[in-house]
Parts: sequence; C-alpha cells; structure tokens
Amino acid sequence: MARPSMRPSARPSYSPAQLHQVYDHIGLPTRFRYEPGEFSREVIRHRDGINFLTALQTYTLASVPIENLELHYSSHHQVSIHADALFNKIIRQGNGRGGYCMENNTFFGTVLRSLGFEVMSVGARINSQLTPGGELENECRFEGWGHMVNLVTIRGEIYMVDVGFGSGGPTHPMSLSGGGSTLNIPPNQNVRLRRDGIRENEHVDNKLWLLERRDADDGLWMPLYCFEDQYCFLPQDFEVMNFFANTHRTCYFTHKVLASKYLLEEGSGRLTGNVVLYENSVHLCLGGTKELLATLNTEQERIDALRHFLGITLSESQRAGIKGMCAEIGA
Repeated sequence: MARPSMRPSARPSYSPAQLHQVYDHIGLPTRFRYEPGEFSREVIRHRDGINFLTALQTYTLASVPIENLELHYSSHHQVSIHADALFNKIIRQGNGRGGYCMENNTFFGTVLRSLGFEVMSVGARINSQLTPGGELENECRFEGWGHMVNLVTIRGEIYMVDVGFGSGGPTHPMSLSGGGSTLNIPPNQNVRLRRDGIRENEHVDNKLWLLERRDADDGLWMPLYCFEDQYCFLPQDFEVMNFFANTHRTCYFTHKVLASKYLLEEGSGRLTGNVVLYENSVHLCLGGTKELLATLNTEQERIDALRHFLGITLSESQRAGIKGMCAEIGA
C-alpha cells in the first residue's frame, strides 16, 4: 500500500503557548507580537506579512546562535532536527543554545508555519571555499546538498529566508522577483539573488538561484550558496542531509567547534555585525572590520568564552562530552 502524500499542513507545528515563548525568547517587539492563530494569519495575508517576517528573522538571528556544539559537547554527539527536540533545546532549556543550519531553519520554518505563513523548505549547495567567518579562500566550488533555507510566499511574492548560515549570511527576507542588491550589514555589505548555472552541473542550462555577497562598494560579488525553488524537499531529505553533517569525516562540523551570533543595535532594531567563535579564537565583525577578541588556550577558556561572548551555558555533563575528541583544545 502506497504511503499517503504529506501536505504542508501535516508538517509539525507549535502551539500558541509555545509561540508566545518564542516571542519572549527572541525579544520580539510588542508591535509584532500578533496573537497566533486566525489573527496572525490575517496579518500575514492581508496586512503586514513582510514586516512581520522581517522582524521574526532579525530577532531570531540576534537571539539564536548558529552553532554545532551538540556534535562536540554532548554524550551522544548527534543532532536531532525533530521539531519538539529543537523547541526544547532552543527555547525551553533557556541556556542560550541554537544549532547549525538544519536545526535553526527547521525550527524557524516550524514557527512560521505555525503562525500561518506559507512555507516551502528546500536544500542549498554551499560554496565549499567559504571560511566559517564568511570569507572566500579560493575559487568558488559548490558541493552537494548541505544547507537548508525556507521559501516564504506572501501575497504571491516568494522570499528566501535563512537563519542558519552564520557570519555573512542574509539578514533579511530576499525576494525571488529580483530588484538588485540590498544592504545586508552596514556600512556596505550587500547581498543579491540571481538566476544562473553553475559549472558543477553537467547541463549548463540548468539554472539555480545564486545568493551572492559583496563586502565593499567596489568589491567582487562572492557566491555563498545556490538553491532551487521548483520542488519541495521532504523532512526525510533533510534527515539524510543531517546524518551526513553528523557523521561524515569530510564535513568540518564533525571536527571543528563553531558558534556565532548576530549583534542587534538597540533602538534601531538593525543587525550591525556578529561575534564568531571558531576553534580557539573569538572575533568581532563590526562596521566592516574584524577584531580578535580572544585566543583560547584551554577548554575552560572556550567554555567561558561561549558564555561571555555568545550567552551559551553548557552543563557539566555537556562539557565532559568533548573529552578525547579531536576538537578538544589540547587534544
């Protein structure tokens, strides 16, 4: 007997009470705290959908870090992308945790669906030459499906939304209808979407959406990732991608410690930069400059840096999980 097809309405959802906890956790301004249910659906469809979506993305990026700590600081060294597990980790535990792309974007997609947004989750191919700090080391090279983004339709307009890329990723909903480049992080970091082929494809006429970033007005456009908007990925597809990221030795998540969080300017509600902890260093990226904040020489220093710079607190049992791992400082 064939399995019944899964409609979008069959995807996991969060209750109104859980969504209010999300509002509280990300510090969403009062003017955007629409009551989940019929009222939030009405707002999305007929009143203020794009501003609501933008606020949710902005405050999520400023409150939920991009990190892969579960693969290093845990007893099991595995990541779950089940909606309930993500809510417990990010919201209920209250210790400042986030996750990597499939965790944060699965969580965010579930929040959006629960509020009434029309969402389609799709895979993306990351430029493998990007550093965790968002810089390009060599010529662009795309690899297999290893990233996740959400496509949100509001009044017939499709927007790409991403809360799981990390430093240098998109900070606002980006329309697939074009419109040129937009400011991403002040003073002059811009992003754009364009439709084009990639050299890795055997058929050059096969076009995908390319997300590109430029860090100066006279700088070169740097590809970050590409994605397709013509078909929906199933939850099972992301489970396969997540298994690879959890286990494959070629995935840097399995042997490098990473955590980053965006900085929100009080009053304006704008994202102005981010803090990045990678391996044994912490950097501040702000105003187009990069400053070294700390060099970490011991595991205790890294634990302290996670708490001090990123607001992430690890329990004693979580800290013990890295013992004997290749990512342990001093291993």
